[in-house]
Amino acid sequence: MSFKDPRALPSPREVLTRGALLLDVDGTLINLAPRPDEVVVPGSLRIDLAALLSAMDGAVSLVTGRALVDVEALFAPLQLPVCAEHGAVMRVVPGGVARRAAAPSAPESWRKTALAFAARHEGMVFEEKPAGFVLHYRLAPDLGDPAFQLLTDLLRGAPEFEILRASMAWEVRPRGIHKGVAVRQIMNEPPFSGRLPIFIGDDVTDEDGIAAARELGGLGFRVPEDFPAPEAVRSWLTSLLAGCPA
Repeated sequence: MSFKDPRALPSPREVLTRGALLLDVDGTLINLAPRPDEVVVPGSLRIDLAALLSAMDGAVSLVTGRALVDVEALFAPLQLPVCAEHGAVMRVVPGGVARRAAAPSAPESWRKTALAFAARHEGMVFEEKPAGFVLHYRLAPDLGDPAFQLLTDLLRGAPEFEILRASMAWEVRPRGIHKGVAVRQIMNEPPFSGRLPIFIGDDVTDEDGIAAARELGGLGFRVPEDFPAPEAVRSWLTSLLAGCPA
């Protein structure tokens, strides 16, 4: 059975008893920053996520494009279920063993070329990931097109990889790895199985996750269409705790 009204936020009781929270990180739970390593995770968010994890019997997961090691560092000491690198890496049990999807890793020559490009251009930021990498141009908007052309040239003749447009960034990742697959996989795992997914994201990289959650009878929301900003997402999470039993 689906939630009653797919256009509206469910009640705290519905979320806590029937839902599974699947939450993007950057731009959804936390505010974006000029560089990926400059973001800030509010302490109150860690407290709320820990409380929700307990109230929902563990059915709370981060679903992010970041590498698992980066997510762990951001949210430490809190440990949560995580779908990292758009689902290429999944750790369902907090602090447990992570599973990596059978997918190729971007060649070292590509990484070196992209890193050298970033080093030559002020404002361009290279982000390393186990399966791929990202070129961020938030600090250098004029470099978006040249960065895309560089990556297009690198990937020519390699159909097993794709270039993904993100928020002021281009990401190279294995084809077929996306948040829709991550949502379907984690919803087959206890404690998520039997619950209805509630996915919240903010970027084009989250559209597959939103679609998958809705196809499974759950809900998909997006910042800023449904929540004006990450602050609103965090406030909603806090409001859910009012439905927790004393």
